[in-house]
Amino acid sequence: MSVDAILERERRLGPRAAACAMLAPVLILGSLIGAGRLGLPTSGVSTEQIRAFDANEGALLVIVLVRSLGFLLLIPPLLFLFEATRARRPGLPRAMVGFAFFGPGLLALQGIFGWIGQSQVASDYISQYQTGGDVYTLLDDLTNDSSISTVGQSLILPAILGLCVAMIYFPLQAQRVGLITRFFGTLGMALGAATLLFATLTLLPDTLWFLWLGLVFIGRTPRGRPPAWDAGKAIPWPRAGQPPAEVATEPAVVEGDAGEVFSGDREHDHSERRERARKRKRKRRR
Repeated sequence: MSVDAILERERRLGPRAAACAMLAPVLILGSLIGAGRLGLPTSGVSTEQIRAFDANEGALLVIVLVRSLGFLLLIPPLLFLFEATRARRPGLPRAMVGFAFFGPGLLALQGIFGWIGQSQVASDYISQYQTGGDVYTLLDDLTNDSSISTVGQSLILPAILGLCVAMIYFPLQAQRVGLITRFFGTLGMALGAATLLFATLTLLPDTLWFLWLGLVFIGRTPRGRPPAWDAGKAIPWPRAGQPPAEVATEPAVVEGDAGEVFSGDREHDHSERRERARKRKRKRRR
């Protein structure tokens, strides 16, 4: 693909990818704030949690849908970053683009499957617990028998792994071709690695990283975006201790002609020769 084609595609798709990157954090954080305002118990007796879920089932569905949409909106910026990097480094394996869909897509599905499974378990529990018996055993049996809940739980680990790989590999390659700075790329990789260990705690910084990435796409960061975007080719960052590439400048224009310079040199050279000849004559007379 030619440089003009690359720049034209990025001018056309960049604002859309930036809009998704900046809207995704709003939706994800908004869903977290909405869930917090419901005041649902996150610890304690499991039977109280399932009753609270049943009482707020409709509101929780809206929250889950908003959060899932936020996760899906992470796909366009990851895809755009990968394609821009691959345009400047064609040797990147094409198959790695799948991680742009894998992690965010599974996170969205996990939330939906989790809500459906919880809804079924809550409905069955409310209808059966009044018949008597051990309510805790009843809730455990309903949860274990729910195949949808099992699917939702099984999606958590691969979803986190997929997002972790995308946030390590994509910033690393984009940094190497000069599309993002070393600091921003290293931060993205660190957050990706931390997501594998502390998924809940890194959700906020992860979304803020995508927000800044959207600003990079449209050149709205304080220092603008790196020159590799406008050049349409890779411009790697200099290594530690290596001076930055100097910008070629035109030589200053000197008035006059070369003859004046060389004539001055010749006159200076002849005067020195005459002086040496006089000294030799004086020595001979002595």
